[in-house]
Amino acid sequence: MSLERGKLQVPPLTSANQALAANPDWSIWVSANAGSGKTYVLTRRVLRLLLVGVKPETILCLTYTKAAAAEMRRRVAGSLADWAVMDETALGKALAELEGRVVSAELLARARTLFAKALETPGGLKIVTIHAFCESVLHRFPLEAQVPFDFSVIEDDERTGMVLAAREAVLAQGLGAAGAVETLFETLSNSQIEEAINAALSDGRKLKAVLADLEVSRRNLRALLGAGNRHAADVAAEIVADTALTPKVWREIVTLFEGRTDGGTRLVDMMARLDPERLTARQLCGLFVTEKADGTRGPRANLLNAAQRKLRPDFADLLVAEQERVLQRDGELLGLELVARSEAVLEIVAAIARRYEASKRARSLLDFDDLVEKLAELFETESADWVRYKLDAGIDHILVDESQDTNGEQWRVVKAIAEEFFVGAGAAQRPRSLFAVGDQKQSIYSFQGAEPKLFGETGQLFGRQAGAVDAPFRALPLHTSFRTLPEILKAVDLVSDQPHIQAALLESEKVHHDTARTMTGGSVTLWPPVQQLVDAPISSEW
Repeated sequence: MSLERGKLQVPPLTSANQALAANPDWSIWVSANAGSGKTYVLTRRVLRLLLVGVKPETILCLTYTKAAAAEMRRRVAGSLADWAVMDETALGKALAELEGRVVSAELLARARTLFAKALETPGGLKIVTIHAFCESVLHRFPLEAQVPFDFSVIEDDERTGMVLAAREAVLAQGLGAAGAVETLFETLSNSQIEEAINAALSDGRKLKAVLADLEVSRRNLRALLGAGNRHAADVAAEIVADTALTPKVWREIVTLFEGRTDGGTRLVDMMARLDPERLTARQLCGLFVTEKADGTRGPRANLLNAAQRKLRPDFADLLVAEQERVLQRDGELLGLELVARSEAVLEIVAAIARRYEASKRARSLLDFDDLVEKLAELFETESADWVRYKLDAGIDHILVDESQDTNGEQWRVVKAIAEEFFVGAGAAQRPRSLFAVGDQKQSIYSFQGAEPKLFGETGQLFGRQAGAVDAPFRALPLHTSFRTLPEILKAVDLVSDQPHIQAALLESEKVHHDTARTMTGGSVTLWPPVQQLVDAPISSEW
């Protein structure tokens, strides 16, 4: 049987919310589910801004990816181009649908000119990624931002190559971190070292805060792990020095119980393979402590068998006492070894970062993190008012797409640009608006430092600022999906209804999906686990 998605049946509330979201007289903060028409609303808002006479150069639309920016430009330009050549009836119908009212002849005439005006606008409509916007501003104010006037931007693949070159130089030659490199290679495999360094380098924005003061970071690390001023080498030396297994006793045990050196698994076999004159703390811990399947560590069972214990109960008692002593120190040693490795990674990453930064400076390069950071810092300098005035004179309407993936530094930039939008006289001088749309559930968690909770927090901040000057501001939900069938959405809502999942999704209200789609041509057969979700009541054990 053929199964098709039926005609769209858009709920009236959804249409009303979309219309308000596109209203240029309001500042809007939109929390939108997947498939709810975020790009559609963004496009309509830009078109309505242009229709009411807003100059193209005063609109700034910030997207998260180049592909999203290109899609937005394509949609806006496509509509403007269509308006320029439509007959009167078709154009009137299109504008009435967009505006929600019968349009005037003046508006019809203006719509036909918008495509040409957009083309004539220097640089075109500012629908760009936030990094591209930061780059353009820094090129306008290189002296104030203290960046090279001729800087260029590193693409991701070039940055990866430069970081790799810096990493290999530090690891191969110990440049700036010789002792740390030795520590890591003594305790970790090559793949583990690479994984640890890459994890530390993956978020440059947070890493810079850690590397800003290495001594403070070391103290914070030790405080976090409860290490105090103790060091792994000190504990290791104490474990060996305090052992009751002197070389003489060690050899007596091995000889008496016929310890084997050819692979036996008894305690005495493992002792036979070690040199009692050159014992290490890790060797002693390995004799008496084992790691369990769940990752925890505990005492090794059956140090001696029954016959051995009966033959020399004094040796049995000595080994049990030694095991208890070593077991008490094993956890402390492991913790301090973790501290030592972490301090080594910190030192190595700092050396890599120094080489990478020096390489960028030598070639007048900035990476994506630099662009946002430098612009955010610019707004905190003595030149900030001048720069903001120059920018403020040209930006009246800000739109932020995929806001859930915007990190703290990027929000600093948006806040700085919009600082005068809702403050005193600046809020009344001319019509201004702020629009953001996002879905915290869809965040690419931690990608480029994304902090999805900031979407809601920033919206609340702007809402308070707007309320203080009686500026029209509204937080709006867009719950209706235009592409997903109700059975699927019901399953999603059932899963999301679990308290721990609800908390993880960072939504202030219960997750809920509506649909504008209905099925025609038969019934849908869902994957059995999903069908079970739809049919069965929620289990408290989930």
